[in-house]
Amino acid sequence: YKKLLELQVENQERVKVDLEQSIANVAIVNRQIVPVMTRMIDSLEQFIALDVPFLNQERTDRVEALKELMSRQDVTVAEKFRKVTEAYQIENDYGRTIETYKHTLDVDGKILELDFLRIGRISLLYQSVDGKISGAWNQDTQSWDDASSQRNQIKLGLRIAKKQVPPDLVILPVASPEAA
Repeated sequence: YKKLLELQVENQERVKVDLEQSIANVAIVNRQIVPVMTRMIDSLEQFIALDVPFLNQERTDRVEALKELMSRQDVTVAEKFRKVTEAYQIENDYGRTIETYKHTLDVDGKILELDFLRIGRISLLYQSVDGKISGAWNQDTQSWDDASSQRNQIKLGLRIAKKQVPPDLVILPVASPEAA
């Protein structure tokens, strides 16, 4: 019994030494991870600025909240890292989802409330509520192109995104990939 207890004490001493080393390394890791998170936030901000312009306010607010969070002393480094990775996950999810939302846009000098359709990061379209005005984002020119010829397809895409009809093939304008 005594021998067994001695083995347990030896194991506990080893665990104690490992824990002490881990605690000593935490300060080093914290000093190294904060600059990484700051660069991640800066990269995320730059990515959003260069990306297709959907949900701009929501996305820029998220980056601003992360910057504010980084300056707070009452938040642990682990929580800061969790929030930064969560923001990256949200941005990642945008690339593989379809969504519709309402927003205003200046179209030919008139501010209109439009239904926007985002298909991943490859296509951003809009259509007026009455369906008469349609547009597609052109990433090359960083401007909106008239998409009246795809009016019915955009309407179908909006209905699919709203889950009003089952998924179906929709023919919409998509920018062609470029060689890196």
